[in-house]
Amino acid sequence: WMKQRLILGLALLVASGSLVAFAAPPKSPYLGTWTARLSRAQMINDGFDVRLAGTFRLVLRPNGTYTTFNSFDGASRGTFKVSGRKILFAKDVLCIEGGFAGEGAYTWALSKGRLRLAQVRVGSDPCGGRWQTLTYPVWKKYERSER
Repeated sequence: WMKQRLILGLALLVASGSLVAFAAPPKSPYLGTWTARLSRAQMINDGFDVRLAGTFRLVLRPNGTYTTFNSFDGASRGTFKVSGRKILFAKDVLCIEGGFAGEGAYTWALSKGRLRLAQVRVGSDPCGGRWQTLTYPVWKKYERSER
């Protein structure tokens, strides 16, 4: 009886196309949870504000929303759109609260499992907290085993 239920369940998944969708690899390699840690020494060496030293997190969701976190500013969220290697960040809660409601245009690149974001043009993002959080780290994909 159990075997029949399993076969019936698999048949329903295949018929609905859900099995194919479930098993398909993500088409957008930038999606997911990314983390980084920057020390005070790294911040000083790179000429960055040392108050930002610590943990960074970036979550890019399939529905076009994102969440960021750094040790100084805390968490924020907004929306993003991707076209090829360009990614546009907008509607960031902390940016809006700070009076910087504009969008930020970036490029994204993956190399050896690391994500790097860069402004399309220096100064193109009016929100300093967003561009610092997005561009200072070289992001590493978060894996549950890293606890």
